[in-house]
Amino acid sequence: MKHKRSLIFAIVGILFLAISICAVKNLMSKEEESIQTNNEPKESSYTEESLVESSMIIEESSMVIEESVAEESSEVIEEESSQLIITEEVSEIEIDLTAPVEFDIEDNIYLDALTYTGYHMDKHWNDGMMWIYVLSAEKAGRGWLSDITYGSGSSGLETTAEGLPNIEDFEMGGLVCASFASYVYFNYLPNVAGVDTSFLTLPDNTRSANSFYEAAKQWLADGYTTNIGFDVYDGTEGIIFEPYEEIPIGSILVFHDYYQPGKTTADHITIYVGKMNGYHWVIQTGNKNGPEFCAVERFKFGPDPMWPMAIFTTPTCVYESINAQNAEKY
Repeated sequence: MKHKRSLIFAIVGILFLAISICAVKNLMSKEEESIQTNNEPKESSYTEESLVESSMIIEESSMVIEESVAEESSEVIEEESSQLIITEEVSEIEIDLTAPVEFDIEDNIYLDALTYTGYHMDKHWNDGMMWIYVLSAEKAGRGWLSDITYGSGSSGLETTAEGLPNIEDFEMGGLVCASFASYVYFNYLPNVAGVDTSFLTLPDNTRSANSFYEAAKQWLADGYTTNIGFDVYDGTEGIIFEPYEEIPIGSILVFHDYYQPGKTTADHITIYVGKMNGYHWVIQTGNKNGPEFCAVERFKFGPDPMWPMAIFTTPTCVYESINAQNAEKY
């Protein structure tokens, strides 16, 4: 813009210089005519015409200046408007940090956490068996499972020197349902996915399902989660499970012993990963298979059948942390 102004003032200066030269020539011409006519004035309209032309040139120059200034002002307004739009977009991202994250059922941090344990997710997909229920006893032969077995030797919180989940420790000590959930929420999410879960109460005993249940109730009291109600029936082909609303991926599902109806303490903890093909899918460690997929509707079967007792939605601090990460990219 500064270069445009300099050019305009240069043009105006040249125009005024041209007008001055014309005026000087006119005076010289007038003196010559006076000398030739013995100083008798000679009537002429040349000077008046020159003045008129000069006035027209000045007016045209003024119009050029006004048009240029108007054009520059328009450009400034457009630039400021663009800046305002950008600011509004950034503000919208900053304000929307608490919005629930719409996790893709086929690609999300909870499935990533399962894969990180050594679970062969690619083979499971390539076999064309995702979201199809397979009996627990048949899974080992399919080559999907990790080298982690069922066992209470690990807390789920063990890390390497680099601060990452120590999968070798898990393979040696094993994981139970609560230590697997603790690994996901208090090890994988913060140390691998960069999700801040430090706001959440840690279970007093990360190997205990009921201890994790008590911690989740504290999340509820602290306002980080909510409960979802549901109806559950004992069907001939499994459990009929009907939540009152959609369960967010990442929610904690709590179960008690199938044979103890009305029990108020927890016996099993799982992490919800979505509904597909008529099943409500969870990831868990519930038997010698170690970390795996299972369906709520099938929890009636097996040597230790379970019954749903509570749903705690995905903690809001998970959404806030992920949204903040996304906002930093823009």
